[in-house]
Amino acid sequence: MEHSFNVEIAKEYGIVEAILLKHIYYWILKNKANNKYFYDDNYWTYNSTKAFAELFPYLSERQVKYALKKLVDLGIIIKGKYNQNSYDKTNWYAITKFGYSIIQKCSFDRTKLSNRMDTNVQP
Repeated sequence: MEHSFNVEIAKEYGIVEAILLKHIYYWILKNKANNKYFYDDNYWTYNSTKAFAELFPYLSERQVKYALKKLVDLGIIIKGKYNQNSYDKTNWYAITKFGYSIIQKCSFDRTKLSNRMDTNVQP
C-alpha cells in the first residue's frame, strides 16, 4: 500500500497532520459523490484513533490523537458524533471552509489554468 501527503501542508502543519487530512479529504469526497453522511451542512467521514493507527502502521495511536486534535484546534477539521448507538464513541470528521481553502490553495499552486486563448493564467 502507498501513502502520500501534500508537502506544503506538511511543512506548515506537520507530516502526520498532512497524512490524516489527505485521508479524511479522500473519504469525504467519496461520501459526497455517493451522497452519504451529510449532516449539519457537511459531508463527514468517521474512524477511531485505533483504526487510523492500523491504516497507518508507522503512526501510533498517540500520534494520531495528537494530530487530529491539532487539526481541530487549528480549525481545519471539525469533530462530531453521528453514531447510531449512544455507546459507540467513534469520532466523525468534516473539513471546514478554512480546511478546504488550505487544500485548494495547495492544489491550485501546482495547476496551470488555461483561458480560451490557450495562454496560461495564474489563479
